Order: sequence, then C-alpha cells, then structure tokens
Amino acid sequence: MARLKNIDSSAITAIIPTLAILPAWLVSISFIWWILSGVSAIPYLLFISIIACGAITMFLPIIQRVVIVRLLGTRPPTAFEQERLIPAVRLVASSARVPHHKFVLAVDESDEINAFACGGHILVVSSFALHQLSDAELTGVVAHELSHHLGAHTIALAIGQWLSLPVIACARIGFYLRFLATSAEVRLQNKSKMLIVAGRSLTILLTVISSVFQAALLSAELLNNLVGKDAEFQADTRAVTLGYGRELSAALGHISSPTGTTRHWHRHIFTSHPPARTRIARIDAQLRAGDRRR
Repeated sequence: MARLKNIDSSAITAIIPTLAILPAWLVSISFIWWILSGVSAIPYLLFISIIACGAITMFLPIIQRVVIVRLLGTRPPTAFEQERLIPAVRLVASSARVPHHKFVLAVDESDEINAFACGGHILVVSSFALHQLSDAELTGVVAHELSHHLGAHTIALAIGQWLSLPVIACARIGFYLRFLATSAEVRLQNKSKMLIVAGRSLTILLTVISSVFQAALLSAELLNNLVGKDAEFQADTRAVTLGYGRELSAALGHISSPTGTTRHWHRHIFTSHPPARTRIARIDAQLRAGDRRR
C-alpha cells in the first residue's frame, strides 16, 4: 500500500491568507527595523531575511515540543493520556504508511470535545475528548487531524501566524500610543488650541494606522476561515479513505446539534469549521458510496 500522503488543494489555497497578511508584515517589520536601527546597524534586507527565515524554526520537532506547544497554551500529555493517544496515532499513521514518531502530541485543558493540528507536525487533543471519547471515536478524531498534516494543510497557516506576530505587535503599540495621545489631549483641553489640534491630529493618525493593521489581521482571518472549511472536508475525506470514517462520524455526533446547519451568516464567516451535521452527512455519503463500490 502506498503512503497516503499528498498535498491537497487546500494546502495551496491556504497560501491566500498568508499573501493577504504579507503587505502589513512588510510595513510592520520595517517599522520595527526603523526603531532598532537606532541601536543597531543591521542592514534592512538582512533583518527581514532573518525574521522570515525564523518561520522555518517552527517546523523543527524540538522547537515544537519545547516552545510552540507551550505558546499554544497546551501541555504534554500525562501518562494516562499517552496510553489513550499514542495507540490511536500509531494506528492511523500505520494506515497512512508514515512514521508515528514524527508527530508532536499535546493536550489542551478544555471541557469541550476538540482537537486541532498545526505547524506541520503538532496534534492537539482536548483533555475532555481524551477522557470522554471511546477508543474508536478518539481514533476517528486523530485520523481527521493527522489528515490535515498528511495533506499539508497546516504549513501555510503556520507561516501566516508567524508573519502576523509583528503586525499584532504594531497594532497593539499603535492603540497604546493612541491611548496616551487621547490622555494627553484631555489634559490639554484648557491649554492652547494649537496643542489641542496637534494632540487630536496625532490621535486620529494613530487610530488610522492601528486600524489598518487590525484590518489586515481580520482580512487574513476571514480568508483563512473561508479556505479552512474546504480543508476540513478534505481531512474528513482522507480519514474515510484511511478507514476511519465511521469512527470520525461517531465522534462528530457528540458535537452536532439540531441547529448546526442553520447558524447565522456571521457564524459561518467567523469559523473555519463547517457544521458537524454537514460533515457527518458527507462522511456517511462517502461511506455508502464505498460500500456500493465493494
């Protein structure tokens, strides 16, 4: 059996949000370089190259285990959680003909059934899922998340998240400076009109600059949510191909609801996951099609 690992179309479309954040990243990183240039003589192009290449370190297993897992607010699994999680990972990895040890496992302390994949190798499962799902259901969840890695869905996303860090920093700096300018404007109310106009102009300028950075982040997030829905469907399809469709469908049954397919329009836009009921229906249809072919 050939290795069931190939790049899905979602891995290509995931580049779109990264490209959307790129102009804001260039502006923010240039601003940071300008600040640092007062104490350092590092060339501009070298500085940008170093920051850009820093994204590569996120994909190193040691960095993911020691740094990224903690930055995500997750933790290594306990002995009990390893006993539940590792067999499922080994089983799915064996079905896909990929080494199981390449994946970095982590646990999210949560009271919801949840899991996510990121960084090309990281697999995070909620503590609630590890304690509440059956072995079969947990294997279905693992099959779905590993399918994101097998389809290379998380690579562009991880790079985009890295590029967004200086944009977030500049947006926060801008809003903080706007707060200081607003405070100064209040203190200058009884002073000269020129100082008041200058303070108000500075406040407006900082608001505009911060809002531009914030808009870039929001646009990238919306684009990521749009392409993320297709990635979820493709990961489900791959999980079925690996032989874990029924297990995944059963796990999704725990989070589906009668209103799952009638969410308001803004809920559809601001989430990267399709309704669980829709995913279950598609998985079941794929399973029936497979049964007919056999």
